[in-house]
Amino acid sequence: MLPPWLRSQLAPEPFASFVAFTDEVARLLDLPSAPRSEVYQRTYQTARVWMVWRYKDGGASLFLERPYGELRDGMWVLVQWHQSPNPETVAAMIRAYVRRGRREQRRPCWLVRVLRGR
Repeated sequence: MLPPWLRSQLAPEPFASFVAFTDEVARLLDLPSAPRSEVYQRTYQTARVWMVWRYKDGGASLFLERPYGELRDGMWVLVQWHQSPNPETVAAMIRAYVRRGRREQRRPCWLVRVLRGR
């Protein structure tokens, strides 16, 4: 339960904050908004990463997953509204996660060239 002073600073409809925040992160990543029917959970997919936002009291959680590859890799990001999260920061974290996956996909090719002596 949130303290009264904090509750008064949040939007009257907690889902409005959640939807607005997730849509802003999606916009910064050049992704379309999730369907309006998705209230408690919002999903986005790119060619390299699947993202699932889940509403939580006082914030949200984001699960990032790289579905294609030998081993499935995932990461949790927790956002608390009272810490005034910045959508730009979250979008930058997602971009870094995607870039890391691209580097890891190229690494085996580089290793093969070294082992072959080229």
